[in-house]
Amino acid sequence: MRPIYSFFSNQTIKMRFQLWIGVAIVALAFSIIVPFYFIEKKDRLDEAENQLKQVITLQSLYIERWNQEKLDTIKRFAVSDHAKFHEIGDLKREFQDYSRVNSEFLSISYIEKDGYIRSDTDPRSQLYVGDRLYFKQALEKKSFISGVIISKDSGRPIITFSAPVLGDHNDFKGAVLGVVTLEMLNSLMKQLSFGETGEVYVLDSDGNIVTASNDTSKNEEFVNAPMKTEIMQRAKTGNTSNDSYIGFRGERVYGQYKWSTGKSWVVVGEITQREVFQKLNQLSIAIIIISLIALIFSIGAAVTIASRMERPIRYLLRGTKIIQNGNYDYQIDADKIRMAPIELRQLVNTFNLMSDKLKKNISLLEHSALVDQLTEIHNRRYMMQEGNKQLQASIAAGQMCSVMMFDIDHFKKINDTYGHLVGDRVLHHVASILQRHSGTDTIVARYGGEEFILLALRKNAQESVSLAEDLRRHIMEEPYSDEQVTVRLTASIGVAEYSPTLVFGTMVLEDMVSRADHALYRAKSGGRNRVELDQ
Repeated sequence: MRPIYSFFSNQTIKMRFQLWIGVAIVALAFSIIVPFYFIEKKDRLDEAENQLKQVITLQSLYIERWNQEKLDTIKRFAVSDHAKFHEIGDLKREFQDYSRVNSEFLSISYIEKDGYIRSDTDPRSQLYVGDRLYFKQALEKKSFISGVIISKDSGRPIITFSAPVLGDHNDFKGAVLGVVTLEMLNSLMKQLSFGETGEVYVLDSDGNIVTASNDTSKNEEFVNAPMKTEIMQRAKTGNTSNDSYIGFRGERVYGQYKWSTGKSWVVVGEITQREVFQKLNQLSIAIIIISLIALIFSIGAAVTIASRMERPIRYLLRGTKIIQNGNYDYQIDADKIRMAPIELRQLVNTFNLMSDKLKKNISLLEHSALVDQLTEIHNRRYMMQEGNKQLQASIAAGQMCSVMMFDIDHFKKINDTYGHLVGDRVLHHVASILQRHSGTDTIVARYGGEEFILLALRKNAQESVSLAEDLRRHIMEEPYSDEQVTVRLTASIGVAEYSPTLVFGTMVLEDMVSRADHALYRAKSGGRNRVELDQ
């Protein structure tokens, strides 16, 4: 699961776009091909089934009519006066006259009631057929149509038609026997072939082939061996399944059957599965090829579209990296993506606007990080960073510097008396006094609460004390005043000069702040409103 997730998570937009376009085309092709295939398959099967049913129904009617015509001919001879009154010579002349006109019968014979067929020319020439099924049926006074049997005389496959000869008192006098070869039936069956592989078989009740649309009767293997395919088993059991099976010739086929001639014969129609689905398979292949072509063109279109989408995204990605490296005002050239989709052009324009605002906001944040928002002068952070740099530069140049720690006296009382809002205004008022009167070489910052810190560059201790006294005097002379209240102010100031002797590991500015803070403590302890110099 993890490798698959990694594969998708590491894909570019172009790769994903191509992948999902391909998936969409393949899914669309499947959504068309699969329903189409199964619907068409059912239609093809229904069409083949209907065709088979029509063919075997027609063939069954033809077989029944053919058999009935042959049997009716034999019956007419059996009920003639010559047969009834045993006028054998006249009867055989009728046989001869009929045979000259109709050649479908190989022979028509009269069987004596003792089971012998005797020759007119040679009384000693006789053939016993009393053990044959057709004679036994005649003894029972029944007409009979045989299946395919092999003639003992010629060895050829034949079909026999027989009818009993009965006297006036319904007494058995003999039988008339007609023998038909399969050539005529086979020639008519050939006309019933359909399609390229469609075949029709006529089988007897044992499954032996009587005839077929493709002439199998000339092959003794087909004649002697019964058809053992599934369709014959279905016919014997009355199964109406439409499933495919292995046919008589070893191919998978679909088949239908119908009993004929009083369930003596069964007509079977078969067509190969290959032919049934040939056109369907060709059409499916054509659809697949068209889908593949569409897939190729779609992927090509996806590559083009993805490239147009990817270019501005690459610009955006590069822009974010440039901004990440600190160039907050980086802008993307809009002319380079004028062919991109409108959404991406809008995104780039938004990026440029954000970049511009980001630069301003970063500048504002940088300013806010170093300026006290209440007093609008530098804050402690600025003093410890930028002030320390200027201090180091002045010291390196051999100039003296001092630090003044400034504290408003009794500021808590001001807050408690007038409120914090007035207290905040007092802080802003004091900060403006310090800013105005400290000079250009002095950095003023709010240190915290009511404390301020001043870094006097290029001033020694005496000069810094003099500046501190001036500032203290200005604070006294310029009280805070508004429409409602006037607050008089005093301040305590501690001054410390740069000392080259430091405790190991202590920074210069920290040392000066620490010593000025101690001096401020002495000023406050000594009564406030005064300036003390670190000794």
